[in-house]
This record gives sequence, structure tokens and C-alpha cells, in this order.
Amino acid sequence: MLLKFFTFYILLGVSLANNYDIRLKSDSPVVKGGTVSFLAEVYYNSHLDSEEYFKYIWEDDAIPAHKTQNKHTDAHDTWSVTYNASTYPAGDYIAQVVVEKCILNLLCFEIGSQRIQFSITETLNGNVSLKQGNITRKDVFVSNTETVLQTVELKKSDMDYISKAPMVLTYWFVDCTYYGITPDFKFKFNYTQPDTTHTVEALVMADFTPLPPTTTAAPSTTTSSTTTTTVKPTTTKPTSTPTPSANTTTKKPVITTTTLRPATSPAHALRRRSATDPPSKITTNTTSSVHLDTLSRNPKILILPNGPELPYNIPFVCNSSEISTDAVKSYGYFSKKIQVKAPLSHVNVSGNNWLQPGDLLSLKVNCKGSKNIEYCVEYTKGEYNVTGNETCTRYIPLDACSFSIKRYLSNPKNTILIILKNEVSKIVTPVTVNIYKVNKQKQLSVIVVPVSFILVAVVLIVFGIAYYFQNRSRFLVEVADFNFGQQYSDMEYKTFSERLRDSVMNAFFRGPTPSSSEGSVWPPGRKYGSMTSNGST
Repeated sequence: MLLKFFTFYILLGVSLANNYDIRLKSDSPVVKGGTVSFLAEVYYNSHLDSEEYFKYIWEDDAIPAHKTQNKHTDAHDTWSVTYNASTYPAGDYIAQVVVEKCILNLLCFEIGSQRIQFSITETLNGNVSLKQGNITRKDVFVSNTETVLQTVELKKSDMDYISKAPMVLTYWFVDCTYYGITPDFKFKFNYTQPDTTHTVEALVMADFTPLPPTTTAAPSTTTSSTTTTTVKPTTTKPTSTPTPSANTTTKKPVITTTTLRPATSPAHALRRRSATDPPSKITTNTTSSVHLDTLSRNPKILILPNGPELPYNIPFVCNSSEISTDAVKSYGYFSKKIQVKAPLSHVNVSGNNWLQPGDLLSLKVNCKGSKNIEYCVEYTKGEYNVTGNETCTRYIPLDACSFSIKRYLSNPKNTILIILKNEVSKIVTPVTVNIYKVNKQKQLSVIVVPVSFILVAVVLIVFGIAYYFQNRSRFLVEVADFNFGQQYSDMEYKTFSERLRDSVMNAFFRGPTPSSSEGSVWPPGRKYGSMTSNGST
């Protein structure tokens, strides 16, 4: 009966373990003396299982080792271990977690285990970040028109560790030139020359040396044969000095026991480090060992860009020297190469943005800035308000900041977005293009010339008619009617001789010519009569 029970127990544990997945994480690496945090998560069929009761069994392979056990219903568990700098040397270690599922808090079945390698380093861990204005540079490129704020960003575990030190200083160097000390891990610098490369280096020193205690002078007494004078004791007033912060502990899930658990199977056994294992060291090109005992503790920033060299040797910086282990000091060396670029500016767009239907849009774009310039063009209908966050799926590289835009447009109003960028800047330039229709009109000469000639003709006709009516009497024509057959009573018959005599008389004895004001001698209505022959000759 007992054998069947154990068989069922084993088969149940194997069946349960097949569907579980244990995942283990850590915030390694951590500086020597810091605290390493581990996180274990239990997944059931790729989902966090939070409805069961689990038991987490932790241990590492350090000497002396750390072990603990936690029980709760959460599908994740954390474990934080502090590795004292005087006990645990820098190097690689292994941590392990075994997870058991408990039924009624009585029977626990192992459902899985996981191991992870973590590192304890000799120096602080972090990096140098670059910030200009409100922009944090994600690479090594900076603009030459703005001040660069360089900050040493330590890992949270390392920052928590050195926060207990009475004194933390950061030494800054640019191109092997010492620029001073800052107490807040920050340093501002202007890189004004574009298309150049610089190296910024920072050395962080955290000194855990206890501050000297305040002293009190002993009382002194002077005695003579006649009189005795007692001098009051002189006490030196203690000076105000920073004190290290108290040790803090990380909250953990409910811990039921810390009894060492023997290994249940060879698979869970960790290889223990030997006490004779050599400690790890961070070494570089040279073999010199330097202490920073002579460094100044004045937190005031010293600006010595052209001053004399430091009176002591600085490890890591410029000469890549090795630093020996110091039980009361922790160091961190950080460097970054910076490339200075000129941002884009003076964007000029020329061309005609008022087009007729069917015309080809032709624009010319020029700008200034450092190389590695890319551009793209987006076309939108109507008006568009630029936000500055516009992007393109594909950019076209340029050797020089000069290019043309040619395109046929059909919409009456369009906005062309010209997006230019390089490593340190981006400019979005909108250009509005309007398409208008022109109503075709006849040429001016076709209208003016005919109208002018018509007006002239009308004027001439009017003046001609008026002139005619004014002077028509001058143009009357008298018509002679030689109808000689008609007889007039006032015409008497004369012979030839008589007519000749009358003509001569009229020639010598002619009367005055009637003026224009006098009436006509010959009435206008009078006509010549007809001339007939009487038959005499």
C-alpha cells in the first residue's frame, strides 16, 4: 500500500511538472558589496499561474552560501542577497530556484527548477548619457549649437550601494584634459567645432572610510605654592559632517523558514567555490597599480582646461592603468566617444507654387548642415499644420543638401511636406501649392481696333450730315430747260440786228452787279422758253 502511494506521488509530480515553466531573472552585474535581486516566475501553459500555493527554494554557489525558502500563492517570488566586499570576491556565480506546488499546504510536489549566472564586478556599473535641451541622445552624436549635459547613470543596485558612502566624487576628463570634480555625477560641456570626435571620461570614487569622530580637549590645571588656578575645560565644538545613511533592507515575500534544504537530486546540487579560488580582477593594458588616497575631497568643481596636470596619477583615464582592490573604496570608470555635428539650418525652397492645370511643379531645395543628410517628401491635400513629429517610411540619402522636387498635381490646393534630418536635427518645411484656372479672353486689339474705327466712322458721318445741312444752298444746281417750243409773253421777238445792238449797249452801259443780298434778276422759277423758228432767215 505504501509503495502504491509513493508511486502515485511520483507520477503526480511528473505529470504536474510537464505543464509548468520556470523563468529566472536577475539585475546582474552588481558591484562588489552590492545587492543582487532575483525574480522567479511560474508559468502554466504560457500563462502566469496565480491560483496555486507554491514553495520557492533559493540557493547560490557562493562561499559561504545563501539559502532561503518562501511560501505563498503568488506566481512570482523575489530574492535579494548582499555580497559583502570583504567576503565575496568579484567574479561569476550561479543562483538556483526550485519551485514546488503544495496541496493543502501538506504535500508539495516539485514542478520545476531554474539556474542563472550572475556577476559581481570590481567597479561600478553604468554608462554615460548625453542630453541637449529636452532631448536625450540615444547615440554618440551631439549638436555643436547646444550645451551637452553628460551624466553618469549607475545601475540602481550600485547607486543604492554607494549612497551609504560618506563621500562620492566624480572626476571629469575630455580628450585627456582634466576639467574638475562634481559631486552629482553631472558635467556640462560645449563642443563648438562640428565634424570632430571627442572622448569624455568619468571616474567615480565612493569612499566608505568612516568620518573622524569629534574630539574634546582634556581639562588642564595649574598649581603654584601660593595660589591655585583652575582652568575650565576647553571643548571643541563638533563640526557638521555628513554621515552615512543607515542600511536598508529589501522587502521580500513571506518567509516561512531559512533552514538549509539538502539537495534532493544531483541535478539541483551546485558546485561550491573553493576558499582558495583566486578573486577576479579587472585588468587593462598596463600592470601599474594606483590608489586614490591623495585625491582631494573638495566637492567644488575645478575648471582647469589649460592648467597644469594633476599632482597624482588617475587610474583608467587616458593611460588605461589597473586599479587594485580597496576594501573601503569603490570605483567606476566610464567613457564615451562623442561625434559633433552641425544641425540643419537655412532651409530655402525656391520655385513657382502657383500653377495652372497641367503645369509641372518644380521646386529647388537647399540647406546647410553636417553630412549624412536624408530627406523625404509627403504630399497632402488642402492645408496642413506641422507638428514636428512627421516621419517617412523611406528616406533618400544626400551627398549635399541640394535637391529638386518635380511632380504633377491635380488637387486645387496641396501642401508639400519636406522632411530633412541628420544625426542631431530634423526640420519639417511645409510648402503650399495652388492650382488655378484662367478664363480665356479675346485680345485687346481685336476689340479696340474695330470699335475705334466704328466710332470714327460715326463721327465723320454725323459731321458730314451737319455740314451738308449747313451749306446745302451753295450746292444748288440750276438746270436750263431749252424747251423752245413753249412761248412766254414776256419775251418779244427781235431780229438779229436788234439783238446785236442790245448786246453792245449792255456791254458799254452795264448796270451794277447785284449783290448777294439782293434778289436774283432772273427768278428761280423762271425757265427758258422753247426756241422755234418762224421760217424767216
